[in-house]
Amino acid sequence: MNRAKNIASLLCIFLLSFTLIQEKSTQSLTSTLFKIDRSKDANVVYYTLTTDSLGNINEEDPIKIYWIKNTKKGKVEPLTWIQKKYAYGIKYQTIADNKASFKFVSYDKMTFTLKKLNDKYKVYTLFDDKLVEVNNVFVQIDGGTFWLPNVSSVTIYATEVKTNQATTKVIHP
Repeated sequence: MNRAKNIASLLCIFLLSFTLIQEKSTQSLTSTLFKIDRSKDANVVYYTLTTDSLGNINEEDPIKIYWIKNTKKGKVEPLTWIQKKYAYGIKYQTIADNKASFKFVSYDKMTFTLKKLNDKYKVYTLFDDKLVEVNNVFVQIDGGTFWLPNVSSVTIYATEVKTNQATTKVIHP
């Protein structure tokens, strides 16, 4: 009887493992494109690429946005509706031919493009007519309220594509 239970247990484990492997292989692949750090706390907003099983941009949702709440032991949380609508969300202008153009909902003066260059998807924008790859964004918050934080500056850290030199752009909203 014990041998039958052991065999049944092993069979269940095998089937569960097979199911998990199958499920994982059909899920969208994700990779970090860039992140937003803030002066307010250690929590970070991540922007990750979502692709289909062939490695093409997921045209329904090319970029997934979520929090890593370091103040809550690294807990992963989605953006709230308010955060998507007024702060960290993005608005797509176009999604076609394996690239997507977008603007941040909180700052519509710059256009960003998700595209593949050198076999890797990255986010690009222009600094003074020079194409740059966006690496990280830092938001300096100096007081204000939950509904109206006082954002004194936003620094975009990037790499100039032609020269591979680090560069930054500081925006004073």
